[in-house]
Parts: sequence; structure tokens; C-alpha cells
Amino acid sequence: MHQLTNIDFRTLQIFLTLMNERSVTRTSLVVGVSQPAITHALNKLRQVFGDPLLVRGKDGMLPTERALALEREVKRFLDGVADLQAPLDTVDLEGLQREIVVTAPEYLEHLLLPHLARILRDKAPGITLTVRPPDQRRIAGLLASGEVDFRLGWVRDPQHSVRAVPLFDDEIVVIGGPDNAALTDPLALSTYMDLPHARLQGNGRTTSGRVIDEFVRQQGGELNVRIHVQGLMSLLGTLMVSDVVATVPRRMALRIRESFPIRIVAFPGALPPVRNYLYWHERTQRSAVHKWFRALVGEAAALVDAGASNRAA
Repeated sequence: MHQLTNIDFRTLQIFLTLMNERSVTRTSLVVGVSQPAITHALNKLRQVFGDPLLVRGKDGMLPTERALALEREVKRFLDGVADLQAPLDTVDLEGLQREIVVTAPEYLEHLLLPHLARILRDKAPGITLTVRPPDQRRIAGLLASGEVDFRLGWVRDPQHSVRAVPLFDDEIVVIGGPDNAALTDPLALSTYMDLPHARLQGNGRTTSGRVIDEFVRQQGGELNVRIHVQGLMSLLGTLMVSDVVATVPRRMALRIRESFPIRIVAFPGALPPVRNYLYWHERTQRSAVHKWFRALVGEAAALVDAGASNRAA
């Protein structure tokens, strides 16, 4: 984005409007400047980026691949500028139009997203929330660059440039199908290690997964992982018809049991609690929009916490 130093904010706003309207005439009406001024701005952008950006097509102007890639960068840049200009404790929720990108394991997405979706619908319908799978290797750079706004999960050693707020703790349990006779309560550690296990695939191991593997290795064993699945529904379908078990956070297990007759037993050993946090980069600490969204996630987490207490009761 170093080339943007040669372009004013107005030109960037014209570019985003062109990408949305795909017409010089309609862009002129939306922005409120003459068509020659719109054309001049587009020509300036073409010169700076060495690309036609938008070309004439049958049904209007068509963006090039460079324009599509640039659109996301320009949106993020202008959103950041808007955050800096906004009063620190004030957000115009009714007029807020932007995307917020969060990475989260499927477990937390499953628990928090219904609450977040309802709150966003009622308070900020202009927000687009995008949830991506965790990327353990790249997350620090993604937060620093602004490609990702927030990270949900459990990180034992976050970087110094990352801020965090706790959401709720959880504990690890073992689940299986209703006819899995080997899944006894209490469950012997030797039985647990011998049982066939299923695991959700992801972009690298989760912190809870690494904690479980470390514990099992300390006992001189190794989990008998027989199946790797892509999603929760596949995992549950497998548990229902086999002797396979899975090791998951209790809150997820309680939520699953509302729809599937799974068995839940305590983990056969002492593990540290699963500490779920919301993480963000230091550079967005004072952003009004980020501050508002952090409070929103806290509100959703409180609802999850209350719901889990009711289910346990």
C-alpha cells in the first residue's frame, strides 16, 4: 500500500464507489462530482498502479484481478483512517458499514456466532462478520497487517504486541455415541488411550489438542487417532455409528447433547483449564470500532457462560 501515498482519500473513495457501481455515470451521482472528475480519478489510479483496473463490458465496467485485490486493501486502509478520526468512545452504529474478520476454532464459532449474529442484526446491521479458521503460523502477521481484526481461542504464549481479554474458561471431556459401551464413567486412562479417536482437522493443532497430546506423552502413551474429519457434523455422524470417541471442551459437548444423544465423561487426568480469550493487535487498541466489537464479544461470551450453566444444571 506504499503507492497510496500518491493518492488522496477522495480518489480512493471514488475507486470504491466505481467498484460498487461499475459505472462512471452512477458513481458521479453517488459521489456528487462531475463525470470528467470521476474519469480523471480513474486515470490517475490506472497510472499509479499500472493497470486498467476497470474495463468496459457488456453490462458495465468490469474490474481486473488487480482491482479486486486492491479493493480489499483500500477498504481496510480507509476503515483504519475512519477509526483514527472517530471519537474514542463513540461509534455510529446505524451508519457503520464495514467488514470485521475474526479467526476462531469451530468450537468457539459454534458457541459465539449465534449470539453475535443476533446482536449485530439488532445493533449494527451494516457490519459484515467474516469468521476464518485459525492459522497458527500466520496469525501474528495477519493481525499486524490488519487482514484479520481479532483472534478467538486459547494461546499460551501470545506475542508482546498482542492484547487480550478473557472470555470464559472450559474443561476437557470425552464424548462418544450412546451405544459406546467402552466409554465408561469413570474412564480409565489406559482405556482412553486405547479407544479409537476422531479429531477435527484444522490449520495446525489447537492449543487444547497440544495440551492433550503432551499429557498423554507424559504418561508414556500416544492417542489412537483413527479418523480426521473436516467439520463438526462429520465428527458427530461418526460417533453415532461407531466406537470412536472425541476429546472436546465441555461447553461444546453440552451444546451437542441438545441435538445428539452423546455420552459425556470426565477426562481421565488433570489438565489445565481451556482459557478462551479474544486477542487483537496493539495498533487497534484505541480504535473506536474495535473497542465496540470487543465489548460485543464480551456480551456474547456472557450469554454463552449463562447458557452453559443452565445446561449443566
